Amino acid sequence: MPTHKRAWLYVIRNKKRTTLLFILLVALMSLSLLGLALYAACGDAVKELRRSIGGYIAIQTAAESSQDTDDALLQQVRTLDNISKYNGVDPYYMYTEGLKLTPGSYRGTGMVGEFVPKLVACTDSSLHERFVGASFMLAEGRHITEGDLHKAMVSKELAQMNGLSVGDTIHASVVEGVAGWQPEQYGTEVDFEIVGVYQIARNEPSDPTTPESELQENMIFTDIGTAKELYALKFPERPAESFQYSAGIFLFLDDPALMAQTAADLRAQTYADWDGFIITENDTRYQSAAAPIQKAETISFFLLIVLLVLSVGILALVLLMWTRERMTEVGILISLGIPSKGIVRQIILENYMVGLPAFAVSALISLALSDTIGKLIGGMVEEMQLAHYIGPLQMAAVLAGAAVVILIAVLLASVSIMRKKPKDILTDLS
Repeated sequence: MPTHKRAWLYVIRNKKRTTLLFILLVALMSLSLLGLALYAACGDAVKELRRSIGGYIAIQTAAESSQDTDDALLQQVRTLDNISKYNGVDPYYMYTEGLKLTPGSYRGTGMVGEFVPKLVACTDSSLHERFVGASFMLAEGRHITEGDLHKAMVSKELAQMNGLSVGDTIHASVVEGVAGWQPEQYGTEVDFEIVGVYQIARNEPSDPTTPESELQENMIFTDIGTAKELYALKFPERPAESFQYSAGIFLFLDDPALMAQTAADLRAQTYADWDGFIITENDTRYQSAAAPIQKAETISFFLLIVLLVLSVGILALVLLMWTRERMTEVGILISLGIPSKGIVRQIILENYMVGLPAFAVSALISLALSDTIGKLIGGMVEEMQLAHYIGPLQMAAVLAGAAVVILIAVLLASVSIMRKKPKDILTDLS
């Protein structure tokens, strides 16, 4: 009788053993598929976080330092490897007569300070630390970009107090008493078109001694082009490259996991004395968002290793017990002239005949459970949909792995048959 026929007859005649092996293989392969999918999804989720959130390196002038965070420095540092975006920030103050501000320490005094907000010039307002840290969120319109000129973004509170909306204009001027200006600049005027409105998501404490210009509701983001125009007016003798980003230069990374290396590369550059700067590495948001995903990735990796070890161990133990119980059958087969290697091949075929339908069922179960497991983990893993990672490649990997595991388990369980000579087996039976 051919080996495959003997294997098939054994499978259909021993229903209890076949059912037990089927359930065991379904469980092990389902867990393997889900573990493999979870590991792959977590890896992609971390990569996506690196691209979407990133981290940044802030360069700011140290106290009493002669080094400048000027435009010349920005043009050099922006070309470093791993730098994807950048933001230069320069706050300044102007008088906005008639614009109602959230009241501060100048309330009701009629003094200039009652109508002076802080204008924050940015290369890209979406990259300002207030938005990166989610303290502010865009509510209407758009952000300030590098190519803008005479554009502004105001808070929702400021817009509501003054009946302003996207497309309206804010008038600002330089008058006596506004910090940062000289008498020869008095009378300078700028009209800003509102292109965006932001909402404050996280309030910060204030007290009655806080001036209007330092209240977050009164912060107005403007374009860097206008700030450079005003700088040229203040210092006509200075070149454009000397424009100061007085609040610092912020470099955003392609891959925050390489932040330490990027910071080291920055300090290795020779075009500046880095001892005169404060260089701050900030990947807090990335680390907090990535931590649970990285934990799930580590768990899924160890789960795969444990499953592999347990699969071999459990199958070897079960098959060893069953093989020992089949010594009478083995003896009969040997007496019929079937070699021990042929008997081992039969046992391997028996398990593969059970393993194939078990794999099909495990694939269906894994697909059915993937959505639930993704929701349990939540975050980006849920968004990436775990079922997408149970595809032909993953299934082929698990099927091939199961075939190898079954082969190893059967070989381990069949050592007693392979080692004994046929006459010894027959002697043991007699």
